[in-house]
Amino acid sequence: MASAELMRLWKLNQVDVGLVEVRLKAANLDVGKKIAAEMAELKKQDDEIGGKARKLQADLTDLEIMQKGIDEKIKRIDKQLFGGTIVNPREVENLEKEIAALKRQRDATDAKILQLWEVLPPAKEAAGKLDAQIAEKQKQLAERKKAALVERTALEAEFARLNKLRPEVVKGIGPGLMNKYEGIRQRMGGVGMAEVTRRHTCSGCGTIIAARSVQSLTEDKVVTCESCHKILYYTEGVV
Repeated sequence: MASAELMRLWKLNQVDVGLVEVRLKAANLDVGKKIAAEMAELKKQDDEIGGKARKLQADLTDLEIMQKGIDEKIKRIDKQLFGGTIVNPREVENLEKEIAALKRQRDATDAKILQLWEVLPPAKEAAGKLDAQIAEKQKQLAERKKAALVERTALEAEFARLNKLRPEVVKGIGPGLMNKYEGIRQRMGGVGMAEVTRRHTCSGCGTIIAARSVQSLTEDKVVTCESCHKILYYTEGVV
């Protein structure tokens, strides 16, 4: 059985282990980095696929406006030809040529519009799927950030609780042992003690504890692991 002082030190060590775990969890808190990276990749695809669909739509709009302008011009010239205001054969011939050229231009525009009507729907569908995926990722990211905030708040509360508890646990531990423990803890990432297992190994690093060290532990002496240098905590009940 460990001495009362070592038992108090072990209790302090458990508090410090808790502090280390809280810090580790806070440092590795999932704030949605993976989701954000996936969303960024989808946006890159959208720049290409969605950009293509938007360009096709813009081209179609331009052609439809052009087609409308050609039709209006043809109607205007037809009105001049059949309105009785132009009787000069030369002027009539020029207007008829202009109408013929406009009709050829309209036919070419119609062909381009028909082509766009074929390729635009699948392009829009592909872009729409990407938009839906991006929207879903945005939703997931918002939910993950919200959950991370809750987790962070809980970790901060636990950290504050353990820090508040620590001064009370320190009471009853002599300055010599406390200084030794703090020195080891600072060097070992915040944890200064390790249990001795029933097979007489250090639970911190797995090193087999020498028989003489085990004997010293049974005599309530302060013993450190020869490998990781943590203060060993030994009770016969340790598994």
